[in-house]
Amino acid sequence: MIEELVQDASTRTGLSLDQARLGLSAALSLMQKHGDPAKVGELLEAIPGADALAAHGATLTDQKSGGLMGGLMRNVGGTSGAAMSDAMAMGQRLARQGITTSDMQAMLPVAMNFVRDKTGSDMLREVLVTIPGLGKLLTTQS
Repeated sequence: MIEELVQDASTRTGLSLDQARLGLSAALSLMQKHGDPAKVGELLEAIPGADALAAHGATLTDQKSGGLMGGLMRNVGGTSGAAMSDAMAMGQRLARQGITTSDMQAMLPVAMNFVRDKTGSDMLREVLVTIPGLGKLLTTQS
């Protein structure tokens, strides 16, 4: 089922299938790392293949260095800083693959609609709002 989302995201954003898959895998991994575990578990269970895609994206959200700003945010910002730092590191790694922040922003409503259509609820938004420091930023526009 997750491949349907990958194809839809690719079509709607103009990214290749591999780029869409990579962007979605990184986003799922970030949610898995920083979102409410119970809500994330429900989402991953509801969308077959999402857990494997999240595991694939884990390397993009693992902190190796994160640079000066990432390190400062991680050390000073508590749980909010850790999520923002991981998101910054993920963004840098995705950019090297030709996936911009705008591309990721364009995928968000596609993913939200997909999850809503498949589950009958706004499950993705419910997960996103639990991510410290990022949840409100991600869900105000979508």
